[in-house]
Amino acid sequence: MRSIILAFLLIGLSLNSFGQFAFNNISFELKKPPNNPYRIIQTRDGETTKVEEFDETGRQVFQYIQGDIPPFFNWTEPHRFIYAFEYDESGKTVKRYAFNSNAGHNIYEYEYSDDSSTKHSYQRSYPDEGKQNTNAYADIERLRTFSDLMNSSEVAVMNSSDRIFLNREHLDQNRNPIKYVEYSKMHKDTLSTTTKYDVELREIKKTVVNSKGEINRENVYEYLDSKSQISTINHYRNGQIAFFYRFAETKNEAGETEYSYSERKGTLNVRHNQYEEGYLTSITVYKTKFKGELIVPVSKKFKKVAEMKYTYNELGLMEKEEMNNYETGEKETRTYKYQIENL
Repeated sequence: MRSIILAFLLIGLSLNSFGQFAFNNISFELKKPPNNPYRIIQTRDGETTKVEEFDETGRQVFQYIQGDIPPFFNWTEPHRFIYAFEYDESGKTVKRYAFNSNAGHNIYEYEYSDDSSTKHSYQRSYPDEGKQNTNAYADIERLRTFSDLMNSSEVAVMNSSDRIFLNREHLDQNRNPIKYVEYSKMHKDTLSTTTKYDVELREIKKTVVNSKGEINRENVYEYLDSKSQISTINHYRNGQIAFFYRFAETKNEAGETEYSYSERKGTLNVRHNQYEEGYLTSITVYKTKFKGELIVPVSKKFKKVAEMKYTYNELGLMEKEEMNNYETGEKETRTYKYQIENL
C-alpha cells in the first residue's frame, strides 16, 4: 500500500466511539431478486423496523425506517423516516418524497429539458408549525407502503401547496452535473457549483462560487491509482483558505477490503470495511497518533476502537448486527426477521 506523507496539519473527520455506526443501516439486496414488483418487511422483536418496495426493474420506490428514540430527546415514539421515488419512462427520477417524524416532510420534483442537458428542482413542503425537535409527526408509522403514502393527507396537502424553485443543474451526456446553481439561505446568496471530471469520468474538482465570483469552497480529488483517492475540501474566506479537511480512501484489487483515513487533533483515524461477495460483513475503527502519514498500513501501533459485524441469511438480507466498543466495554446485538411479498 502506497503511503502519502503530509508535512502540514490536517483537519479531518473524527471516528471516535460508536458515533460512526448506525444500527440497521444496511440496504436490502437480495441475491436472487424476483422479476416482478415486491416488498420486503423487516422486524425486530416482533416490531416493524424497515419496509422497502421495489418495482419490476429492481429500483427502490419506497422505504420506511423506524429508528430509536435519541437519548437527548424526551420522546415517547421512535424516530421514523419515509423515502419514496417516482421515475419517468427513461428511468430518470421525477419525484422524491422525504418524510421525517421530527423535522417534517417535503416533496422534491425534477424537470428535465428535452435533451436532458438541464435539470430543474422544486420543493413542496408540509406546513411548518414550529414542531421540530418534538417528533410531532411520529404518526407516519401508519404509512407502511407506497400506496399508503400516495393516498395520505400529507401528500394531498403538499400537492396543493406552492412549488418553490430550488436549483438548476447542467448535465453532460452521462447525466453527470457540470454546473449547479442554487440560492443558499445560509449564505443569502446565489451559489454556482462547477464540477470537472477526468477522462475516466471521475470527479477531480468541484468549485463553489458566489454571485460576486468569489470562491466559497473547493473540493479537490486526487487518484493515486484505480483504488486510492485523497480528497481535500478547502473553505475560503476573503479569497484565502480559512480551513480545510483532508481524508483518503483505498481499496484492494478484489474489492474485499476498503480503508478510509482522516486526521483530527493529532489523531489518525482509520475505518476498515470488509466485504464478502459484495456484502459488507464488518467495520473496524482504529486510531493512532498522527505522524504525518495519511495513508499507512494498519499495524500493532493502531488501537482498535470499535467494531461492527454483520451476518446475512441465505437470501442476502442482514439478520444480525453486533457492535462492540473496545474503549467503553459497551456491547449490543440486534437480530432481524423478514417477510417478502409480491406486489
